Amino acid sequence: MSAHASPAPSTGPTPEADESTLPQGNCRYIMLVPEIKGNRCACVNFTLNKSRPGATCECGHLACFHHRTSEPPIDKQELVLLRQRVRQLEELLLKGSDKENEVIQRVSELEGVVETRTEEMSQEIKKTYGNINRAWHSIEELERRTGEHDHRFRGVGGHLKNVDDELHLLRGRQCELNDAELNLEERFLELVESIEDGLEDTSRRASSGASQRRALPPVVSAPSAPARPSSVQQSRPVTSAASEELWTVHVSLLPSNSLPFPFERHTNAYKRCLSRGLHQMVAVNGTSSDAFVSAVSQAFSRLLKNRPWVPLQAKLCDAESLQGLPMLRPLDPMLVGSGYDVDFLRSHCAVLDTHGKIDSLYIAMQHSTLSWHALRHSPIFLPGLEASWEHDPMLDVNAPFDDDENVDDSHRPSAGDLVGVLPNLKRAASEISRSSSFGASTAPCDGPERPSKVPRTPCPVPNIHEDRRQRVGTA
Repeated sequence: MSAHASPAPSTGPTPEADESTLPQGNCRYIMLVPEIKGNRCACVNFTLNKSRPGATCECGHLACFHHRTSEPPIDKQELVLLRQRVRQLEELLLKGSDKENEVIQRVSELEGVVETRTEEMSQEIKKTYGNINRAWHSIEELERRTGEHDHRFRGVGGHLKNVDDELHLLRGRQCELNDAELNLEERFLELVESIEDGLEDTSRRASSGASQRRALPPVVSAPSAPARPSSVQQSRPVTSAASEELWTVHVSLLPSNSLPFPFERHTNAYKRCLSRGLHQMVAVNGTSSDAFVSAVSQAFSRLLKNRPWVPLQAKLCDAESLQGLPMLRPLDPMLVGSGYDVDFLRSHCAVLDTHGKIDSLYIAMQHSTLSWHALRHSPIFLPGLEASWEHDPMLDVNAPFDDDENVDDSHRPSAGDLVGVLPNLKRAASEISRSSSFGASTAPCDGPERPSKVPRTPCPVPNIHEDRRQRVGTA
């Protein structure tokens, strides 16, 4: 109700209001409530309060605060739609709160991940600093060892220089000995000739003076020839100490002796070699060198073709990526041809199993190589692997004359050589002009029975009476 009502007229009767002219709509009066702002009166229709004079509604507000016409009733469908919209808004609000919670949870998880990664990065940085420190220590140790090796190399260089000087001295002395031997041979031949001439003169004198010495008893002087003692060596039968024991070994013939590693299994290169018989199990009847050489030469006779071969030194690689793969290198030239018996192979060449027995061996031709072209046209040893001979961009990249049958195999790159074909920078043997260090001199033969002299080095004859011998220069 409004606190300020219109005062009743003091004089005269109040005429009754015409209800047709009064408003019919809802009340628009704003309630003066301090707690709620903008709250209007809840009156919906104007109802004339007849107990009060004037045009006053039952709500206590004047007719001027009401609408002229009443609003049409609200449709129920609109209410339903309004309720649905309200529910949708509530659901969206709930979803928004759920997403907010999810975002907060994900942000917290990301913060945890960032903290974990930061801690891991700090640990990795600490480890990296430790590795760098150890690397610097290793570099310092390598520098120290490099200095020691340089000092040793200088010592070895000085020793080699002394050895060269001694070799030159020995060559000079050998030249002097050759000249002295030549001089002695000439003196010996002259002495033999003088003795023969003396014997002929003695025989002539004896025949001419025989008539004068008939009365005297003949004195026969038999020339005493110097006896040369000869030492007779009795030949004794040599019995082989190698026991006739049959054993088997896996032997791999490599195309070249310069390969650092054999071909790995399940590769095209290994399958190509396997199809042409470069990997075989060889039975050796005995532990001697002759038995091993004969068995291997017979097993690989189609590929070797009477060309010399040598075993290769093998050592298992201890690197992590190549562990178990043998490392190969050519045999030391001092050991080539020294006899390839079982003890030698076990010590220098063979790959041993866990029981210390020979498991596998690797050989290669000493002066020749095998190309993919030669292996392709070799007889098939193991059928079923011809698919490996299709063009391989890795293996056949260095085969420029693969289709040319007129090219010699010596001009083709060896199988497994992945380095590009380079021009031959070595000179041929005919292009090398090597002057002879010594000349050849032959003395003329005076008699038919005089032996021919061996060509000697033309050095000056040494003076035996001199205390200090002259140094002889060589070309």
